[in-house]
Amino acid sequence: MTVTARIRFALTAVILAVVYYYLLVYLVGWTSAQQRPGWWLAVFPTRRIGVLGWLIALHTFAVLLAALPIAVAAVVIARTTAVLLGLTAAVLATAAAVAPSLSSAIWPLIWNNHPIFFVTDQVKLIDAVPFIAWVLRAASSNNRFERSRVASSVSQGGGR
Repeated sequence: MTVTARIRFALTAVILAVVYYYLLVYLVGWTSAQQRPGWWLAVFPTRRIGVLGWLIALHTFAVLLAALPIAVAAVVIARTTAVLLGLTAAVLATAAAVAPSLSSAIWPLIWNNHPIFFVTDQVKLIDAVPFIAWVLRAASSNNRFERSRVASSVSQGGGR
């Protein structure tokens, strides 16, 4: 990779990270305000499991919803390195989201209460964008149009 390509990659990753961060803040906040349906608690054996399940489902939905446009942009912008670009943007956005919680006033609250939720949330934030980018890239490379376009460019002496 040339220096110009690296600078372009880094700048694109930072821009995607900022967009991902703000989408996460908005969508996690929006989904947190959603009421659970009346039938939801009846599905689970205890109220606690039902409430935790609802919170986890909402958070997962919000993360996937925020990751989708970032992954699409990564695939469109850098098809061959889309997964790496998505991973870089996700790590930067997650670092920006976690940084305030590392203060001495907040960190003990997280660590003493439910650190597993904190850790799994961060894993979701980091894994969502590269996973969706990988799925999109793999799905689009299997279609007939993509194969015919690649075959015609190779026959004309061009490369990917």
